[in-house]
Amino acid sequence: MLRLSKKVDYALIALMHLAHQDQTGEASAWSAREIAKGCGLPPDLLAKILQRLAREGIVVSHQGTKGGYSLSRPAERIPVVSVIEAVDGPLSLTQCFTDEGTCDQFDTCSVKSPLQRLNERVLRMLGDVTIAKICEEDFESLTAGVGPRDPKDNVRLPVIQDASKDRT
Repeated sequence: MLRLSKKVDYALIALMHLAHQDQTGEASAWSAREIAKGCGLPPDLLAKILQRLAREGIVVSHQGTKGGYSLSRPAERIPVVSVIEAVDGPLSLTQCFTDEGTCDQFDTCSVKSPLQRLNERVLRMLGDVTIAKICEEDFESLTAGVGPRDPKDNVRLPVIQDASKDRT
């Protein structure tokens, strides 16, 4: 099952908060504690996530008494897939498509090619969704065009479950 981790959820929530501040003209640096308090997130975990996002160039860390975090570029130019990969590493539907993953059946696998195409489609779709798009109240833009492109292609993408129900 494809499921975003709690860390990715928190990263997306924090980035949406920063993007919203940019839109409202309050584009200043926000500390991890301020973001955590405003969004109801655990501050220590959020601080680690924001540090990782800063290392990957998604946010900028500002030092000093008025320091904190801000988006490194406009929200329209931050794809969700880059956030997922910054927090959790490369996204792959199966282990055989990761750098270290192979299996005994790799050479003779009959589903390798279809799964690889599906993996590429999921990555493309997540690459097309930006932080700005998930900030929009009209979420239809997220699902427009998602689904089989070829009527013969009867593959359904997995539903990404509401992680707020996840207690891990």
